[in-house]
Amino acid sequence: MKVKQKKLPNTNAPTSSVSAEKSISKKLLYMIIGIAAFLLYANTLGHDYTVDDTTVIKNNKFTVQGFSGLDEIFTTSYRAGYWDRTEGLYRPISVAMFAIEWAIAPEQPWLGHFMNVLLYTLTAIVLYSLMRVLLRKMHPFIPLLVTLLWVFHPVHTEVVANIKSRDELLSFYFGILSLRFLMLHLDSKKTYPLIASFLVFFLGLLSKENSVTWAGVIPLAIWCFTNESLKKTITLSSMYVGLIVVYLIIRQLILGEGGSDYQLMLVNNSMVGATNFASQIATAISILGKYIYLFLLPVTLVFDYSYNTIPNVTFSNPAVLITLIALVFGLIYSIRSLPSRSASAFGILFFLGTVSLVSNVFFLIEATMAERFIFTPTLGLCILVGAMGNSLLTKKNKKHEQSLTLTSVTKNVLLVPSLIVLILFAGRTYSRNLNWKNNLTLLQHDVKISPESARIRYALGSTLLVEEALLAPEGSIERNNLLDKAIIELTKGVSILPNYNDAWYNLGVAYKDKRDAKNAIACFEKARSYKAFTEASRFSSAGVAYGIDGQYEKALADLSTAVKLEPNEPDNWNNYGLYLSEAGKFEEALIALDKSISLKPNFQKAIYNKGNAWAKVGKYQEALKEYRLALSIDAAYTDALNNSGNCYVMLHEFDSALIYFQRSVDVDPNNVKAVMNLAVTLQNTGDTAKANIYFQKARSLGANL
Repeated sequence: MKVKQKKLPNTNAPTSSVSAEKSISKKLLYMIIGIAAFLLYANTLGHDYTVDDTTVIKNNKFTVQGFSGLDEIFTTSYRAGYWDRTEGLYRPISVAMFAIEWAIAPEQPWLGHFMNVLLYTLTAIVLYSLMRVLLRKMHPFIPLLVTLLWVFHPVHTEVVANIKSRDELLSFYFGILSLRFLMLHLDSKKTYPLIASFLVFFLGLLSKENSVTWAGVIPLAIWCFTNESLKKTITLSSMYVGLIVVYLIIRQLILGEGGSDYQLMLVNNSMVGATNFASQIATAISILGKYIYLFLLPVTLVFDYSYNTIPNVTFSNPAVLITLIALVFGLIYSIRSLPSRSASAFGILFFLGTVSLVSNVFFLIEATMAERFIFTPTLGLCILVGAMGNSLLTKKNKKHEQSLTLTSVTKNVLLVPSLIVLILFAGRTYSRNLNWKNNLTLLQHDVKISPESARIRYALGSTLLVEEALLAPEGSIERNNLLDKAIIELTKGVSILPNYNDAWYNLGVAYKDKRDAKNAIACFEKARSYKAFTEASRFSSAGVAYGIDGQYEKALADLSTAVKLEPNEPDNWNNYGLYLSEAGKFEEALIALDKSISLKPNFQKAIYNKGNAWAKVGKYQEALKEYRLALSIDAAYTDALNNSGNCYVMLHEFDSALIYFQRSVDVDPNNVKAVMNLAVTLQNTGDTAKANIYFQKARSLGANL
């Protein structure tokens, strides 16, 4: 005889209370949760782009096309608009959103941040709706507690504050929304929620690959939180597996069979350098322990955990043994508790299942560890905490209310500790958000937390170089100070990881900009020894360093390669023309410089260098024409002003020379060359008193007289 299973109560049905007190309005609770989630991250709305935002937004050629780039976004790999490498990632939904946002507000990060905060707010609301369904057998305070614990948890700051992590946000949002629709279908027996569940589940797959783990969460949720039979659980779950198959087919058609050509690098994942497989697994287990520790004590947060932040360990390490015992115990407990449809078992298995793809246990990924990796898994631990709290409430009061009332909340034994934790979480989240203001703020903070991270040292040095020093006026004290700071950080980066190709290259760029050719060349040669140059910019930088050092043959070899690789880049032709001129190849220099100017008609540096080329062969009137043209574009171009003065000196037109030297000094009083030229010309024209004033000025600027 078939026993009819008792249906669980519909969450939409009115609930009763032991007391006559009116239940707290569900709408009010949803409003509180939504407002809290939004306000928690509102201080990120004015932030800039940070870290990987450039790869999928600012410097992504498809994203910056706006609506026109959508076709390419949906038919190429995740970061195809940023680099040419073959990549095994397909996440078009978030990149498509970035493109639309760019079309609406180009180069305006506030919109991306607003969308992240808005999506987090919606996620919080849907999560509470889901928790009310899944945990409906528990005290009504528990769904609220689980939701708020997850929403307020500081470990989520990276995902919300970093626009690029929209993929992680979308994956989780679509996962819980799919499960919510499925539960609505099981309660109502209507078809449309099931169709909606399939649709949003598929959108989750298009958001990030780790959404496939929800195919394991779904049957687990059906089993633990409904009275559905095992047969129906398997039948329903197989439909989601079918959607994964469809997704994989689409992904295969778009990405092809090649997969990623990106070789796992030690700088990104320290386990690449593990001495053996056992050490690799031991380190991966220890990292799972760190994730659990971060959940319990999210005090020290950092955006990067790459080499050598987490050294490889062995199974003799106490942290590994403690974590392994905890994991094994949790797994055994969960399996034994599954027949009773335990919420605790669900929480543990949810954590283990959703963290599995990024755990480095089954296969190595491109990162040692990341806080964004436990954005989804922390929900399992929050549910486990909720289940433990419910056990405490049940022991205290076996006849607790079935709905939330002011009395049931204020008299709740969990209220005070919950409020303390949530207040501490909110404070930590708020303060951590401030670190994400921009690259420099984030990196300067995190390098103190993780000083042994080669990648953070590299990122900080590169930010000081590219986003700060190279934007400051050439030759300025500010620029030189920033270059010195960049050199310190990049030097520390290569000391941690001696074969760090990118760090060596940027260190060379910093030295090159300081006109320290010897050190620049040494760094470029180091970089090239670890990985052959393939980018035009690298050949160009190395070529300029050789040119500064007077090694013109090597300079021209690299610079000619740069113009071949990027024939439409005016900077490459300008550098090539400059050092052809320095090498005495006047005719070839003019051809290269004219090519640069044809690609960029108002390129004053190329025009100025063309003037220098004429001056080198004694054609001073032709040189002056070019300098005048450069000055018509930029009247404060001190080098053009100074060299105009030099040409007039060579033409013995000293009055004109003095005018240009004086203009150069007026524009930049700290330009030693201009001050010296003005002093010498004044002396040669008999104005000794005024000349001495400028000689004294030159001495104060460091000139050797």
